[in-house]
This record gives sequence, C-alpha cells and structure tokens, in this order.
Amino acid sequence: MTAASNFRQKTHFMKSWKPQRPPSNRDRLELYALHKQSVSGDAPTSDPPSASVADKAKLTAWRSKMGLSQQDAMEAYVVECERQVQLYGTRDDGSRSSAGGGGNSGSGATTSSSQQQQQNNNQHNQQQSSGAPASSQSTPMYHSTTPQNTPAAQNNSNNNNNDDDGVLLCPRGLAAIPLLCAAASESRSAYLARLQVTHPSNGWWAKQEPLCLEVNNPLSIPEKLIIGIACQIERISLVVSEYMGHGQAVSLLSPRVLQAFLWPVHNVFLSIWILWILVCTYLGSMVSMSQTLLFGAKRTNTPLGRLFLEEILPAARAVESLCEQHQTISVRMSGLALMPMMILCDVANGVVGRLGILVGSVVFVGMGACGWWYWLCVLPWLAVCSVCLAVMSGWCFGLIELSGN
Repeated sequence: MTAASNFRQKTHFMKSWKPQRPPSNRDRLELYALHKQSVSGDAPTSDPPSASVADKAKLTAWRSKMGLSQQDAMEAYVVECERQVQLYGTRDDGSRSSAGGGGNSGSGATTSSSQQQQQNNNQHNQQQSSGAPASSQSTPMYHSTTPQNTPAAQNNSNNNNNDDDGVLLCPRGLAAIPLLCAAASESRSAYLARLQVTHPSNGWWAKQEPLCLEVNNPLSIPEKLIIGIACQIERISLVVSEYMGHGQAVSLLSPRVLQAFLWPVHNVFLSIWILWILVCTYLGSMVSMSQTLLFGAKRTNTPLGRLFLEEILPAARAVESLCEQHQTISVRMSGLALMPMMILCDVANGVVGRLGILVGSVVFVGMGACGWWYWLCVLPWLAVCSVCLAVMSGWCFGLIELSGN
C-alpha cells in the first residue's frame, strides 16, 4: 500500500476516532500541521492581518514542517496518528461519529448504516474529484478542503462554538494539566523503577518545553527556569547509579537512596509548573481582556465572550479539579493556593450572567489587578517554601529507602 493510500485511510479513521480522554492541543496541532503539509505543501510565510490567536498557532505549527516533502509528511502523519491512538486509547461506546470531522457530539443518532455509507461514498467522490481529503463543516484558513483531522470532540456544552476547528479551545497549558497531575501521582516505588530503566539523556523533564508561551518569548523564562531546574534534578537522579552502589565510588549507599530523597522535589516541581500554568493563563486573560476593553474586539480579534468560554472558565474548573481527593498532596496544596483565582473567575462569570459581558469583564480585570500582590509576591513565596519542605521530607524517604536496604 502506498503512502498516499495509507494517508487517506488514516485520515478517514481519525475523523471518527473517539479517544478515551481528550488529546492535548499540542498533539492536535501536530496532526493539523502534518495534514496541511501533506495536502498543501509549505505554509505561507506571513500571517494574514485578520488571523486570530488560534489561526496563528495553527500557522506556526504548519510552518514547523516547512521543507518536509508531501510524501514524508504523509508517512509522518500516519505514524503520529498511530502514536496518539495508542496513547489516548479508543472509547468503545457502541456509537460512531459521522465522517464530517471533529465537532460531533456523538449523540447516537439513529441514522441507518446504509445512509451513512452513502454519505461516506459521496464524500469520497468529492475527495476524488478535488484531489484532497473530504472537508469538515468548518472552514480552516487558506484551504477549505482541509478537514480538521483531530479526534471527535467530546462536546458537552450547549453553545455552538465551531471556531478554529476545535483546535485551541483552551490554552495548551490547561489541556496539559491532567497529564501533569497524573505524572505527580507517580508513587515512590514506580518513580524509582522508572529511573532504573531510563537513560540519562532520555529523562522525562528533558523532553518538556514551555506550554504557556512560545519558547523564544522572553516572558517564558520563568517557565523555562522551572523546567530547567527540574531537568537537572532528574539528571542527578539518573546519573547517580554511575557513582553509587556496589563496585562504585560510594559502595555503601544504593543509588535508590538519593533518588528517593529527590522524589518529593520532583513532585513539587510538577505542582509548581501546574501553578505557573494557571497563573500565566489568568494573567494572560486579564491582559487580553484589558486590550479588548480598550481597543475593541475587532482590533484585538479576541471577543470577551470567547475569553470567558475558552480561558477563564476552564482555568477555574482546572483549579477545582486540583483539590479533588484523588490528587496528591502537592497538587492539592497548589489547588488551595489558587482558590482565590477560582473565586474571582466564578464571581466575574456570575456578574456576566446578571449584568452582561462588559460589566463582568471590567469586574474580572479590576479584581485581578487589585490582587497583584498575591500573584507576584505570595505565590512565588509559597513555591519556594514548598521546595524547602520537599527537601526536608526527602530526608525521610531517603532514610526509609536506606533502612530497607
């Protein structure tokens, strides 16, 4: 089977794929970029004046594939699809979404299989005549025949938000928080076992990059600092086996002792990263909302309602999820520290429901500005204190591991 045939087959599958958990926006953009490169070649070198934030993000992802041949892009698309299917799983609920792209609600309509097959055949004929995969209902930039090619969205809301093909419905940092919480829930024994089979050059932190802003943005320095320090701590945990243990320079201590000592520090840095993502999202929403209030939505291309729907409310619900009982203690402490943010978001949303979007936006910006001291002074101080507590508790876990030997 040729690369083009594999590509068409995988494209058709991804339109109706229902993952067990929503893929991250980074993975969605990766599929989008590979598909655009496969179908249309290199991306335009400049953004159109009317491009929204999501449009610019998609164009940036597409430009990252510049120079890749269309055949290589097709092969990379198939490989990436298989990786995401394996990573996120497939939800088997007895219903299949239609092949119209990712905005389906999956409501289990009673359309007969023959009718669905006829629709698929019609779309396939359109694909054959146009030389491109069948299009979705929404119209991406530049090429209306390019489908979304991301998993079917699990849309439980009642709003008809079809903008941006379901990509970047919330900042990618917010989409990564469940995965970071899962990483923070790794037990000490699982953490030590993972380090035993991980090469020093292949550490988990070494693969991470800033999620809130672009890597070359100066404002991403704090996030890069968090990742960089955690990466060095992890590297120490990985290379310690070369110097500790039987037959090494320090033969009396097992490397697991130092690794157990650093395990709480690893978890705390995950929690600090989560805290930074939420604070950065909150402050970024304030800045965007202030610009829209001053210059208007037409100039900023960021409607106030969209900010509430895609950033402010998801951030509030993310903070609420951090305080759930199944989360680890470090994550729950981060959630408690961010409770004022959740309260401010919910209060502003309540004002929107009573007095309108304009008054609610003014309240949101005003309350956030009045609490500048909390975001810029209290939270950094709490982060430093949490690292100190992690170091002190690390001695306990190190002694436990030492006594176990």
